[in-house]
Amino acid sequence: MRLLMSIASVLLLGVAASGCSDSIGPESIVGLWAQDNMVPGSGLEISLTLDGSAVSGPGTWCGEALGCGSTSTTGAATGNKIHLITTFDDGRVEVFDGTLTSSNSLVGSMRSASSIQIELPHAQSFHRLADDPPRTQ
Repeated sequence: MRLLMSIASVLLLGVAASGCSDSIGPESIVGLWAQDNMVPGSGLEISLTLDGSAVSGPGTWCGEALGCGSTSTTGAATGNKIHLITTFDDGRVEVFDGTLTSSNSLVGSMRSASSIQIELPHAQSFHRLADDPPRTQ
């Protein structure tokens, strides 16, 4: 009987904990994201929205001693997998394929998709700056 009660307690605790967990799905991509590991003075921020599985949004970039500009991002979200294509106002195009590892972390690889800048895929991550709209918990 004690064994049965112990098992039931563990199962109940597991169900309760999962109800409070950080659920990760396509809707978790909505918000303002900043690229990690940037050179000081450089950066990329993108504000993403979701319509079905389609992801889109405007952004801004700055390059060390290169000035700043705007971006446009499109892509898709399936489960916690994200595919983004970001077009920069200077003609560059970058492709990001990654995974939402939490509602505040996006990890994957980025590569250049334009002839302006030849670049092999490299590890890249983003962190959430803000939710749009803010999440309530």
